[in-house]
Formats: sequence, C-alpha cells, structure tokens
Amino acid sequence: MRITILLSLAIVVSGISGAQQRLVNEVKKEISGLTLTVDSYKNSLKKINKTLENDETKDKAEPWWVAGKIHYSIYDKMMNNKAAGEKVNSTEAGLALLNGYDKFQIALLKDSVVVTDKKGKPVLDKKTGKNKVKTKFSQDIMNRMTDHLVDYSAVAGDFYLDGDWDNAYRAWDIYCSLAKSAWAKKRKKVEPDSVVAYNRFFQGLAAYQGKNYDKAVEQLSSARSMGYKKKVLYDTWIDALMKQRDTIYLVSVAHEAHDMLGTKDPRYVRILINHYLKNKYYADANELLDEVIENDSTVADYYDLKGRLVEIEHGIDEAIPLYKKTIELNPEHAMGLFDLGNALYNKAIETNDHKSSEAKKLYAEALPYLEKAYKLMPMNESLKNILSRIYYVLGSSKLDSL
Repeated sequence: MRITILLSLAIVVSGISGAQQRLVNEVKKEISGLTLTVDSYKNSLKKINKTLENDETKDKAEPWWVAGKIHYSIYDKMMNNKAAGEKVNSTEAGLALLNGYDKFQIALLKDSVVVTDKKGKPVLDKKTGKNKVKTKFSQDIMNRMTDHLVDYSAVAGDFYLDGDWDNAYRAWDIYCSLAKSAWAKKRKKVEPDSVVAYNRFFQGLAAYQGKNYDKAVEQLSSARSMGYKKKVLYDTWIDALMKQRDTIYLVSVAHEAHDMLGTKDPRYVRILINHYLKNKYYADANELLDEVIENDSTVADYYDLKGRLVEIEHGIDEAIPLYKKTIELNPEHAMGLFDLGNALYNKAIETNDHKSSEAKKLYAEALPYLEKAYKLMPMNESLKNILSRIYYVLGSSKLDSL
C-alpha cells in the first residue's frame, strides 16, 4: 500500500514538473504554422511568457529562444501586412524587434549543453580539463538577428520620428553593434563604415534629444572616428559638450571643426578665441582672428572678438572702431551692441567726474546700443545693472521699468 502511494505521488510530481516543458513544446508546435496572424503569435507569446517565470524552465535557453522567435515573427508578420497595404503600428512593430533581441540575449547566455559520451558521462575538454559544452540555439539566434540587421536601423528611424529617443538609441545601438560583429562577417552582412558611422551619428542625436549628453558625446565621437564629419555632427557635439561643461574637450572639438570647415561658422572661432582670452594666449588669438578676417571680412562676429582682444591689449579707444564695424555689418548683433555700449560706459566712468557733462555725453552715446542689446538679451544681468546706473545718473524715468 505504502509503495503504491509513493509511486502515485511520484507520477503526480513528475507530471507537474514536466508541465512547463510540455507548454514550451506546445508553443513551438503552434508557431510552426505558416498562416498565423499577429494575434495568434501574441496568444502564443502569452503562453511562453509563463515559462520564463517558472522555476522549472526559466533557467533553460529554449523558452527564451522560443519567445525571441515569436517577437521576431510578430515583426515579420506586421511588415508583410504593411507590404500588402494594411496600416501597421510602427511603434508596436519596433518594440517587437527590440523585445525579440532582449529575449535572444538571455537565451544566448543560457545556451550551453554538456557534451556526453555513449555512456552518458560528460566529455572533458582536453585544453581546459572542464566539461565540454556545445550550444543548441545560438546559431539560429545569431542568424535571425543578423538577418534583421537593417530592420533595426529602420525601426530606430520610426522611434526617432515619434520622439521616442530611448528606443531610437537602443535600436541604432543594436544595428551598429551587429553590423560590426564577427557573425555578420560570417554571414556576409557587414555594413560599410560610412553607413555605420551615419547610424552612430543618429544614435548620438537621439541621445542628445533625450538630454543624455554623456551618451551623445560618446556616439558622436564614434561617428566622427568612423568617418562621418558633417557640420551638423560638430554642431551637435559642441552643444552636448557645452551642456556637460567640458571646456577642454569643447575647445578640442571646436578646433577640429574650424580646421575642417574653415570659416563656415564663426561659432567655432568664438569658442577658440574665448579660450585664448581666458588663458591669455593673445598671440594665438590675434593669429586666428587675422586669418579669419582676411578670409572673410563680412562676418560681424570676428570684429567683435577682435575688439575684445584689442581692448585687453591696447585699451578702449582702439577697440571702439572694431565694435562699430561689428554693428555696421550686423545691426542686430547683441554682443556687439553690448560691447560697444559697455566700452563707452567704461570710458565715462574713467573720467575724473563720472557725473560731469563729458561723462553724461558718453552715457547718452552708449545708451541706445545698450538698450537695443537689452531687448535682444533681457536675461543679461550685467547689461541690466549698467543700464540701471546710466538711468540713475541721467535721472531717467526708465529706471523704474527695469
């Protein structure tokens, strides 16, 4: 009697312990059909997901492999439907591809089978002395992922257009990583460096849009190192470095951008000149400014920067004509207006009596430049303080409006 009960319990326990594996086998059979719909795949996915949480099967590679296959199948089916003219949710399709990749990564980590001899004993690796292992699903996984290589770039673009920066970043990262993998080479699916670099640029752009400036800098740098050297890359890279407050790296990138793109953007020159002025590299600053002005004498920024340098080295009187040249070239140049007005203001306060008629004349001359600059830069506290002092000395009622 006792033996009968024990045998019955053993049968019950055996039945319970094999239930999850039977479910895996059941789902494998379900998804082997050729006419499944997206909804059918989703139902199979719900079933296999149970095995990913159960103690009996969660540590095995097979259920994760099956789950990954289903996600990829959902994506493929949706793309087939789209090709047939049906409306498809691009976000759902992209997420299916990302989720499939995630499941496959877990399957790869768990995919190791101990090799045994005819007697069922483990075969030892002659080099390591450890049990020899082989993989069962890894080749199929890598084949499927590399076969969907360009799809990751495509869904990344869809995520980007939808403003989903994180998933756009992930999809481009998967594409770029797979494109340079040994398996892609084996499958002859390697993408040219120029194409990968282009995708790395957009990956960096997605990180920048998502305000993850560390990742943006990393990927933009990677894109540049692979050969993508467009102006938009340098501009985004510089913006990200400014957000990071990484002055040393910023100057290096600005220098490279200026050397490569020449005088196409005075912004690069401004960064370099500000660096030179801060560190008192006046000779370098003069050399650069003289060079860019000679190449293009119509850029207001260059004269404003030259004016600041001249003011430091030779004084206000020699700088004022350069500030005036700035305004002549660009009447809306905010910093030029400020620098000219500030120079006149400083001349006034350097007089023996800053309330004298001579000083007031200089205040009056400075005022229209400073007022216009304030309209263009209302958040500039230094500018606001200077205007307050001038209004006070001149007894202007405008003081109350600041």
